[in-house]
Order: sequence, then structure tokens, then C-alpha cells
Amino acid sequence: MTAAAPTPTTPTPLFGIDVWTDVVCPWCYVGEARLLEAIEAEGLTGRVTLRAHSFELDPTAPTGSTEDNVTGLARRKGIPVQKVQEMEAQIGDISREVGREYVSPRPMGNTRGVHRVLQAVQEARGAEVATEFFLELQRGHFTDTVNPFDEEVVVARAVAAGLQEADARAAWAGTTHDDAVEEDVREAVAMGARGVPFFLFDDRYTAPGALPTETFRQALRQIAAEAEERASTEG
Repeated sequence: MTAAAPTPTTPTPLFGIDVWTDVVCPWCYVGEARLLEAIEAEGLTGRVTLRAHSFELDPTAPTGSTEDNVTGLARRKGIPVQKVQEMEAQIGDISREVGREYVSPRPMGNTRGVHRVLQAVQEARGAEVATEFFLELQRGHFTDTVNPFDEEVVVARAVAAGLQEADARAAWAGTTHDDAVEEDVREAVAMGARGVPFFLFDDRYTAPGALPTETFRQALRQIAAEAEERASTEG
């Protein structure tokens, strides 16, 4: 008789990483890629939980997609369109260094509705599902394959993630989950965040910005060692 193959075991998470992010934030997009690259390089795939939190880069942005990101940033900052295009080209080069496509120009608008739907998905399906829902929207935005300012697109993605359509539409419209978005923002600001991405490692260490992959690796190495030691002591 042939022995049954052993059932693969799921690695036990060592610690969590909370990231405050916005769907239109280019450095959040780069930072997530660098973080995932560092997690894999340190052999921590499946041992770290990533949780996305709401933060708006521009709460005053008009609702709906009314202009592209290049035109909008040039107008808001009062700088030439050519300067914005140069900045976008630089970020595009950085993105491609970590294997990420980067399309410019892209649609731009107010992201509050997306954040409310994120909060609704989290309430209904949990942080892991909500985080993947949000990051897929963000990745789609920067590859110009998803328009996160289109209600029908976001609602369909939320329903695919397991949220009831009526609940997704209520959150998008602002009937629900606005307070949850505000709470996320307040929490980040209380820890010193002035922009995004903003990271909280293991509920203990904070770090702003899209850190270099090697810096992420060093931080992960230290925090994983501390978590392992803590687990062995508690065990």
C-alpha cells in the first residue's frame, strides 16, 4: 500500500505589516512592489500578513474622473506640464526596476469612494480579502487596466471579493463607512504620518515612504528575528 502524501502545511504568520495607502499614490505602488520583493528575498512569503488602510492624498479632488494625473498635478502644484511628465518618467523607470508596468497619463479623481468600499469589504470579508481588493485596484490604476473612479468597475470588483452589491453601492455613495475611513486617517496621523505610503511593522515600528528594497529587507530580518524569539519565549 502506498503511503498518502503529507498534507502541505500553511506557514504560521510571524507578524503583520499595516500600510496606509491611496489608490492613486505612485510611491505606494512602488513601495508595495519593493516590500513584496523584500519579503520573498527574506524567505518570509506566507509568514507576513499585509493590511491596507485608508489615506487620501487629495481629499479635495473632484468626484469622478475629470482630468488625467499629469494635467491635474500641474494645475494643483502650479508647475509646468513638462515638469510633471519628467517626474512621471522617473517614477516609471523606478517602477520597471521592480518589475512593475507604469502607464502615464492616467485617470485622476477623488478616491474617497474607493476607500469606503475598502472598509466595507474589510468589515464583510476580513482584512486579507480587503487588502487584495484594494491593491488590485491600485495595480490596475497604474497599468491603466482598471479605472478606480468608475462606480461600476469598483462595485464589480467588490462583489467578486464577496461583498453584497447593495453594500458596495452604499459605501461608494457615502451612505456607510465614511467614519471608518476617517478613523484610519486619524490613526496614521497620530503615529506621525504626513503622507503615504506609511508602514507599521509588527504593531511596533513605523516607517514612512517607499523604502529601498534592501532597507525593507534589513527591517524584515530584524523584526522576524524578534518575533521568532518572542514566540519561542512564549512557547
